[in-house]
Amino acid sequence: MINNPTPRYYKIYRLLKQAIETGQYAHDEAMPGENVLAEKYQVSRLTIRRSLELLQREGLVQRRQGSGTFPIPRNVATQPLPADINKLMAHLNKMGSGTKARLLSFSYETPSEIIRHQLELPANGRVQKAIRVRYHNDAPFSYLVTYVPDDIGERYSEDDMARAPLQALLKGLGIKLGSAEQAFTATAADAHHAEALNVEISSPLLCIKRVTRDTQGRPVEYLIAVYNPETFEYRMALSNKPAKGVDAWTVDDTF
Repeated sequence: MINNPTPRYYKIYRLLKQAIETGQYAHDEAMPGENVLAEKYQVSRLTIRRSLELLQREGLVQRRQGSGTFPIPRNVATQPLPADINKLMAHLNKMGSGTKARLLSFSYETPSEIIRHQLELPANGRVQKAIRVRYHNDAPFSYLVTYVPDDIGERYSEDDMARAPLQALLKGLGIKLGSAEQAFTATAADAHHAEALNVEISSPLLCIKRVTRDTQGRPVEYLIAVYNPETFEYRMALSNKPAKGVDAWTVDDTF
């Protein structure tokens, strides 16, 4: 049972909304039925029904009599406020080499439309997907899901992934990493996050999404990483360097 002052139907609505927006449910396939969702979240069908009604009012799903509930494709992508945090990539890479990771799953699959778009794959493209949990002082602090085009992912094994960071494997294959685009947002812990990170379902988590490209501009990795804010935070120092009378804040590299 999900126990929190927030009404259960609203918490489940947020989790389902998050699943829809991240492409976990294909728009041309019915979502799991009320009974399945009620069992998954350990609540009543009435609670699930109220959650689905909220999604319908928001225009996220369409409920078809006799067919089920279908996500509605979003035509306009959200445009989050960008942030330039230059040192975070190097910081996370350094942190990755100084912590331990446990591989939870390793598979090859057909990706969702969102993943396919991020990796610029053709309609029939496939990916190597891996899920890992990273630990510091034997406590879990991050849940990492990586997607790699299968022509690259087939060149390393599950054992390789269990023993080395993914970017080290890519470099070992002779792939030269050239650039990355990443975004920061907040997300709510789903059942997988909650179990792996020892948090409650719907707990707030920091989410980082990153596309890494090689020197030719091809996407070679898409990462979705969530962090428990109780065990991980990122801090930076800023310097105020006014230019033409306007305050300009820049990252202080001495921090």
